Amino acid sequence: MRAGWLLAYAAVGLTPVALMLFVRHVEVANVATGVSLAFALIALSLLCVAFALPARMRSILSSFGIEWVLRNHRFVGLLAAVLILLHLLLVFVGDPRGIGILNLAHARRPVWAATISTLAVLAVVARAERRRRNQPRYEGWRLLHIGLASLALITAWLHVWWLRHLVDDPLMLAWFGVLAFTTGAVALRRWVWRPLRARRRSYLIEEVRLVSGNALTVVVRAQGHRGVPFRAGQFAWIKIGTSPFVFEEHPFTIASTAEQPQRMEFTIKALGDFTELLIGLRRGRHVYLDGPYGRFTFEGIRGGFVFVAGGIGVTPMLSMLRTLADRGDRRRHQLIVAARTIQDLVLRDEIYQLRSRLDLDIVEVLAHPPPGWVGETGHVDAALLARRIPRRARHHHVFLCGPPGMVVDVGRTLRDLGIPAQHIHTEQFDVS
Repeated sequence: MRAGWLLAYAAVGLTPVALMLFVRHVEVANVATGVSLAFALIALSLLCVAFALPARMRSILSSFGIEWVLRNHRFVGLLAAVLILLHLLLVFVGDPRGIGILNLAHARRPVWAATISTLAVLAVVARAERRRRNQPRYEGWRLLHIGLASLALITAWLHVWWLRHLVDDPLMLAWFGVLAFTTGAVALRRWVWRPLRARRRSYLIEEVRLVSGNALTVVVRAQGHRGVPFRAGQFAWIKIGTSPFVFEEHPFTIASTAEQPQRMEFTIKALGDFTELLIGLRRGRHVYLDGPYGRFTFEGIRGGFVFVAGGIGVTPMLSMLRTLADRGDRRRHQLIVAARTIQDLVLRDEIYQLRSRLDLDIVEVLAHPPPGWVGETGHVDAALLARRIPRRARHHHVFLCGPPGMVVDVGRTLRDLGIPAQHIHTEQFDVS
């Protein structure tokens, strides 16, 4: 499935150029104009790919994982922006009017559409890069991001349509029609079909409680259905309100056992406006879930498991451990959990209770331990892992979740210790 999706995306990017070069002869004034046209065609296709990647198609998320999807969504969008700028540069070189083509006072509709599309794409890229540094409020940023991306895509299509010299060819017109139809279908599926589906499988708030580690747990129960089946370690987007069409939603890992999909628990770090809203939720309030998603799960994997978590990254591990306990698993497993202080250890009591039902070794690592602490201190580094993980760790599968820096560093250390890369499963909890 992974290979199939990669081939599909490659075909989307290269098909219009192949049509231009081998199926029909596109008249161009010079080489610069021809290369510029090829860059523009690829950029338009990449904009469609960037639009489709985060549209929550389960087969893509299951094949590649949320990290890959979002990382490549950013990369494809950035590449499209670069190609658009190169397209403009070559247009100025190949057109006798040069930069005068941007005289909007006397410009025709295609130039206006191209200008708006280019500015929208550049604004999307600039705001995305700025968000990684400044961390603005997520929902406001997301609303503007989607709006600008939609504007860029629509005006790019109008630019092609109003120029006419490509769509006058039947084969090129058919290709653009297929691309437009597919992009529209993806949008309808994401913004119409999935909310309608969520409305038929709504949940009700059963309990909201504060838990250790400066976190809160939201418990929901299926209303009028048996629950949505999920795999331990997966996540879902949560919407709160009278309708599943409300815009605000947030992704959270399911922390409860996969053996009881009619009752789900989400443990969330108590930070920001949304968690303040969650604290005030009353029993019986409607909640809509979009999910489950993700490939961070042990289903289909044999052998023992080593779980390495940082902070709130312990929640998918807890779902896996609870599921293993409910299934009566007898293998030996290990959980290494890191936090700044003992007060930051999320769901500590719940985790220790699982030792009565599982053969579970728990290793706690504190950066700032209290007086008299006898456990591990510092960070999850090479010395600690070499000392703590099982001797035959290369035969185990390691699940790693936490802050991006920790995930990268620990993943590299595990590979240096001889654990095969295909046995290391990672997820970062800042990808929303």
